[in-house]
Amino acid sequence: MFQKNELKILYPFYAHSLLFSLSKVIMPFYVLYFLSIGFTFFQIALISGVRSIVSLIFEIPTGVIADRYSRKFSVILGYILTAISLALVPIWDSFIIVAIIFAFDALFETFVSGADQAWAVDLIENHDKSLLDKYFIKIRFFRNIGMVIAPLVASYIVTFYSMKYLWFIFATGILLSTIILSFAKEITIPKEKISSVKLQIDNIIKDCWQTIRYTLKNKFIILLFLGIFIFYFVDEITSLVWTPYIEKSGFNLAMIGYLFSIIAIIGIILPIFTQWLLKKKSKLFILFSSAIAYATLLIIAGKISSALLIAFIFVLFSSIDEIFLPIEEALTNQFIDSQKRASILSLKSITEALASIIGVPIAGFLLGFISEAQALILSGFILLSLPLIYLTARNKLKNQKIKTGQV
Repeated sequence: MFQKNELKILYPFYAHSLLFSLSKVIMPFYVLYFLSIGFTFFQIALISGVRSIVSLIFEIPTGVIADRYSRKFSVILGYILTAISLALVPIWDSFIIVAIIFAFDALFETFVSGADQAWAVDLIENHDKSLLDKYFIKIRFFRNIGMVIAPLVASYIVTFYSMKYLWFIFATGILLSTIILSFAKEITIPKEKISSVKLQIDNIIKDCWQTIRYTLKNKFIILLFLGIFIFYFVDEITSLVWTPYIEKSGFNLAMIGYLFSIIAIIGIILPIFTQWLLKKKSKLFILFSSAIAYATLLIIAGKISSALLIAFIFVLFSSIDEIFLPIEEALTNQFIDSQKRASILSLKSITEALASIIGVPIAGFLLGFISEAQALILSGFILLSLPLIYLTARNKLKNQKIKTGQV
């Protein structure tokens, strides 16, 4: 399962992924928790929108800071502050206060997003580049081991206690997993010495613009970013819809938790299948096929009424993430220059934030006028644009290889 020296290099990342997901007990009940304290769908959507706006503002600057100074320090600091902010969430039921807490949480998470992948990928490329695809698959493998247990624990807690405890467990788990992650080594990238605070700020701004120009010149990366924009735009709708839709079909809270555990069990097995699939098909073909499957399942889910079938489709739909997301991450990293990795991955996070900023008000507004079933069908038709994007990306990549004499 592991190559020579793989665990020596990457064990803190794998262990962090496992413990972090073990503590992620709030995930199955995130929407239901806020509904239970009196928030509306639109208010829940607004919280996501606030988070996305904050991410949009700070993603590139914090990514540049990580590139210029220390990706490890950026990630560790971000996780510690995130844990503190999440522990504050259940203390208040006020929408305004909760929205402010999540705004700060989003700021803290920008220190992690992009920098965490860049930190790990630099280690991999310095030791053994063949580990790259396997790393993203195994990270999700360990994540899913944790996610088998977390929903079961969450189901027990919501049955006998308050959902508020889920936030405290999550925050504690983040802190413990961060301690483990701190043992990972960091590849030191040569950095220009800067003599004053003004010069530091000027160089950060300069690097931000260079990152944007570099990305805009890479049409292949732009297509991948467009694909992930659509994916997360639809995710804003489906993440609001799935659990209330399943609950209305006849499943209670504990049963919903069990569904998430089933998804995680499947996610443990899928990395083996994904590694086999990568030997047979290209990453773009896998993304193309996954997008078609996503769209088809959403349309079907919106047209049926059987609780068991809806639950089955939800499990199947969510399980595809374990193929789609690690492949998409590996493909993106494959075409990014190491020196700008954290900055460009932060730009990718901005793309995801933009999808949320646009998707959140639309999702909240739509759910005031259409049913959950209709929202799923609409989401399916939107996702049908993804296969076209990946087909275009494949042709763009093929043309680039022809121009450079690689094919």
